[in-house]
Amino acid sequence: MEVGELMLNLRDYRAAFGSNPVGNNAEVTRALLGENPRKAAFVERKDVKLNEQGEMLDAWSRPYFFHAITGKFMEVRSAGPDGVMFTADDIVGQ
Repeated sequence: MEVGELMLNLRDYRAAFGSNPVGNNAEVTRALLGENPRKAAFVERKDVKLNEQGEMLDAWSRPYFFHAITGKFMEVRSAGPDGVMFTADDIVGQ
């Protein structure tokens, strides 16, 4: 799943619950997959890659970084092709 799609899924989650899912990558992923009060899936399991820890992975099979700026604003970051966070090739959704 690409960052842009993921941002749309997070928008839908916020619309349903009034705020972002909270926690680390695995916790946010579980909430988007349906482990939430309404048991609503905002992401289909078949559409995402997960590692053994249950973290959602980017196109390079590295975990996304979820950073909740506020309850209604979340940054999602992929380390990009170089695999190093916070460099020029990162792919960021806000």
